[in-house]
Amino acid sequence: MSEPGYDKVRFIGYAIPTTPAQLVAIGDPDGSGMVAGTYPASADFDADIRARAAVLKTDVDTAKHALAGHDDPTVLNVFVAPEFFWHGRMGPYVHTPTDADPADAILEVLREALPALEYPGFLFVLGTVVTAAVADIDEVLAGSSTVARNDVVRALGEAWLASAGPITDVVMDSLVNFIKNGHAYPAVEVRNRALVISSAAVQIGNGEPVTVLTTEKYFDSNEDFLLWDVTGRPIITEQMTAYPVIDPSGGDVKSTAFDPYSVFRLPNTAEPVHIAIEICLDHADHRLRKSLPRNRWSSPDHGIDLHVIPSCGMQLHPPAVAARAGGWAFNCDGEYPLGTVADAGTGQHGVVAGVDCAFADYVDSANPGYGAHTQLAFITAGAAKSDPQAPGAVNAHFAVAPDVTVVVIPVTVVADLGSHFAGGPGAIHIYGRETPLAIRG
Repeated sequence: MSEPGYDKVRFIGYAIPTTPAQLVAIGDPDGSGMVAGTYPASADFDADIRARAAVLKTDVDTAKHALAGHDDPTVLNVFVAPEFFWHGRMGPYVHTPTDADPADAILEVLREALPALEYPGFLFVLGTVVTAAVADIDEVLAGSSTVARNDVVRALGEAWLASAGPITDVVMDSLVNFIKNGHAYPAVEVRNRALVISSAAVQIGNGEPVTVLTTEKYFDSNEDFLLWDVTGRPIITEQMTAYPVIDPSGGDVKSTAFDPYSVFRLPNTAEPVHIAIEICLDHADHRLRKSLPRNRWSSPDHGIDLHVIPSCGMQLHPPAVAARAGGWAFNCDGEYPLGTVADAGTGQHGVVAGVDCAFADYVDSANPGYGAHTQLAFITAGAAKSDPQAPGAVNAHFAVAPDVTVVVIPVTVVADLGSHFAGGPGAIHIYGRETPLAIRG
């Protein structure tokens, strides 16, 4: 039985805040700042992932129900949840090097919850999971290096909170530089991977088609993890961490389902649809754009059609968008709204930081400090040259097609949601429900 050929797309974003609870802002967390707080999560790993899977299942089904009557086998429904959807009470799910990979367990639960036959035409980017393989986490936490860096960061953070005037900037500079040095000499390596499930097989390199895969992040920001836990719980802090080095010198096209690279394709159309997933701060580092000339396309006419960015503290940036002309860039973020609180909950169009786009925000009515957004832009001209600073380089150009509509749908609050997510239930944002979008517009 042959797979359908997709020539149209809908984007569905689950805009739910994925930032920690009891946040204490140090600087501007939406910029180069950072946070203290605590991680809402179950102590038991199995209970935690099943609770989070139940949230996703409910919201996927909300989106599916909203599409009833709009079935079309030529439409690809791309469902995206934000970065850091999956985490434990220490931040990363901590396991020993001989234990099973937590990402594998999560993917198995998700495959059971979202069987392909019940969700035809869906490609799920189900947030990201952070994990850390550590032989003895208690030994790491008690080590003099860990204690020293945590003591220094907390002292600087509390000094910043207590300071005023020019000295505030001096303290912030010291804190940022200290964290950068912590990243250079990490106590723990953390992995941050997007979890992808497709109802139709996708092609990875020259291998067999697959329906489950991951992509991985390399750029650790100042706020991917907490500076300290305000409840006193032992955690893996920002100043302890680094992500694995990823080598994109040969391009960013995946060779295996679980390698760290970003680009894969749907092979079941007359011309393959290339999809790329770029996690949060990797977008600010122009990861996908920089790798464009090194990608091993099967044809010189190929390029990225759908540029997807799950994030927690990111939006579309003109120098970073790597989709080709006629393609789309879609961001689903779990940290902040793009517009005003008064306009949250409605679909909007406008120019946001140089990107002509459609977007929608979610703001938690109980605590407006928690927000999220989704953002979609059509690419009228792709970037010229991979380095945005190179002579003659030109960034991608954007436009919003006049028929791009955004439907905002409230979601059901499931049991224990507040024990796992600090900013409320979020909302579903559907782009192109009634009129799907041409994949190559």
